[in-house]
Amino acid sequence: MMKLHLLLPAICIIAATSTFAQSQDLGVKYANTITAEELEQHLSVIASDYYEGRETGTRGLARTADYLSKQFQQIGIPPLRPIGGYYQEYPLIEFGWNASTISTEKAVFNMMQDFIGYASANTSMAISDNQIIFLGYGIDDSLYSDYRGVDVKNKIVIVANGEPKLNGISRVNNKDSVTAWSKDWRKKAEAATRNGVKCLLVIEPKVPEYLNNPSWRRFLEGTLMKLESEYKQPEYNNNFFITPAMAESLLGKRTKLMKKSLQSIDDTGLPRNFAIHKTVVFNINKLENKIYADNVIAFVQGTDLKDQVIVVSAHYDHLGMRDSVVFNGADDDGSGTVALLEIAEALAEAKKAGEGPRRSVMFVAFSGEEKGLLGSKAYAENPVVKFEYTVADLNIDMIGRVDDAHLADPNYIYIIGSDFLSSELHNINEAAAKNYSNIKLDYKYNSTTDPNRYYFRSDHYNFAKNNIPCIFYFSGVHADYHQPTDDIEKIDFPLMTERARLVFHTLWLLANQDARIKVDRTPPQE
Repeated sequence: MMKLHLLLPAICIIAATSTFAQSQDLGVKYANTITAEELEQHLSVIASDYYEGRETGTRGLARTADYLSKQFQQIGIPPLRPIGGYYQEYPLIEFGWNASTISTEKAVFNMMQDFIGYASANTSMAISDNQIIFLGYGIDDSLYSDYRGVDVKNKIVIVANGEPKLNGISRVNNKDSVTAWSKDWRKKAEAATRNGVKCLLVIEPKVPEYLNNPSWRRFLEGTLMKLESEYKQPEYNNNFFITPAMAESLLGKRTKLMKKSLQSIDDTGLPRNFAIHKTVVFNINKLENKIYADNVIAFVQGTDLKDQVIVVSAHYDHLGMRDSVVFNGADDDGSGTVALLEIAEALAEAKKAGEGPRRSVMFVAFSGEEKGLLGSKAYAENPVVKFEYTVADLNIDMIGRVDDAHLADPNYIYIIGSDFLSSELHNINEAAAKNYSNIKLDYKYNSTTDPNRYYFRSDHYNFAKNNIPCIFYFSGVHADYHQPTDDIEKIDFPLMTERARLVFHTLWLLANQDARIKVDRTPPQE
């Protein structure tokens, strides 16, 4: 009897070890079905001009969603819910600018040429006024205020950028450093709104620089989007940034008086203001449309632990088109999207062979990421699987290139967030890399204080905010990031294959181990 008692644990250990080894052999078997050829085949489709850059709310995005859903269907992964199929639809408000002008009797000034404004901070406006008030720097603070004793209610006000200084000392705080009045446009907009200003015009010498910068211009010209549930009217009265040339045209002969007034304010610390009697007509036309977008979701049901769900995610949207130029987004995030498909197919093969995962796995292709993580935010508001049943999110966003820091040794992947909520998730990913991959894990950006703020910039973050452990797989930015040159010819498919297989191995370990990983760390806050 004694021997029997001694032998039983050993037999159990051998059996358990054998089962584990068998499971891992299966992981290798199905990971190897992820191939460079199939990744390239998918990416050559969705990163082609036919998909028009996959911008949220456009025909190109709808075409991509159709392609993804058909691929899921073809490889045998069903939607989670029969109603709605593979799509999780959500409403958005798209907003931006139509042609807008500010004019006098002698001149017409055009939006995106003579002045700019944030669509999120302004409304449509069709008014005419016969007076402009010059109000110094437009500051309303305890030590210095341009508004004190001046009636500007329902008036058009023009102010200079920055703040008054004498010998490098700010009149606002008596220190040798500038304040938020120089650094945050909202301060002057807020002060103008608080004092009843109808429209604030800020003279900003950098407007031509912004308009000549392609990235800035795309941002200012393009439309923005918010979830319908979050969209609200601006908290400020209208405010625009005008070029010095436009200011001089509006002020006319009073331009010299403006310059003298600003110099006097700097020298004395006392505000100066004056009125210009001139008819000014505002025709500001804001675009506001309600549109819809879709997340594409497919579901592989697990076996004995099927109520626990692991999410694998990537965003399939990109920047769309600017005029006739297509931003194909082969790396961002075509690479993650097609990796998602290949990982899904590998898991589907295991499921068909009766060797599928113990836990369920949900594959989510998010839209709206480039517009502010909107698809994942919409999902978080209405999760298809309740967060209490969600084990982790493995998020793949840009894994197809090599950044400048790794040109000499490209066998790497940046890992972000793996240890922020769960030490177990971090250890599982480490084990997957050590035992089944040649890819080196780089934690350079694994920080909430990193100035790039990558942890907060992809869809995993909307899971992390809900206390779901996550890993963000990322190969870094490059010269083609958010440029029309982010094309398939620059993708390293063999390297991308190894990175996708690493994600699969981590998924396989997560899906098949006995215990669900624990949240054992306090989640970081933005």
